Amino acid sequence: MTSGQRGVGVTRRVFGWIALLGCALTLSACGFQLRGASEYAFHRLYISGGGSMGVDISRYIRYGSKGTVVVTNPADADARLEIVNVTNSRMAVSLDANGQAREYEMRSAYTFQLVTPDGRPIIPLNTIRLVRNLPYSDNETTARDSEAALLNRDMQKDAVDQIIRRMEAVKSMPDVKPEE
Repeated sequence: MTSGQRGVGVTRRVFGWIALLGCALTLSACGFQLRGASEYAFHRLYISGGGSMGVDISRYIRYGSKGTVVVTNPADADARLEIVNVTNSRMAVSLDANGQAREYEMRSAYTFQLVTPDGRPIIPLNTIRLVRNLPYSDNETTARDSEAALLNRDMQKDAVDQIIRRMEAVKSMPDVKPEE
């Protein structure tokens, strides 16, 4: 190896370090930071309804929040997340020359509200609507059914993320109503 080849290797290494340092400085200067743990205005949450969606939300809060816990008794909660309705539907959106479906539109709607223990709304009744397209082929029935299940799961995950973000946006709990 000649001294000229060694000089090229050293130069590449130096420029590599400079590029790495530049990327690190750019990321730190632009305000980028990892999301971190979520903070909520309440410390104890009771989740009613939703089936597997309730389990997903509970898991997200258990592992991704600072100090908020999911309780099993509504009397112990500071807030109640009520998943009122979950609907899934499939509709043909395109047909071939024989009138057979070639593409379906899968729709999901998730209706929920966040209320205080006495029923006052924190987040009023709200519906999240999601739509995905599912190509259809008579030859690939098993694959289509698996893909439909994956799309439904993906829509549920998106809805959970949206519900979590909306709960994070609540900055304070309503004042306690005086006893009458």
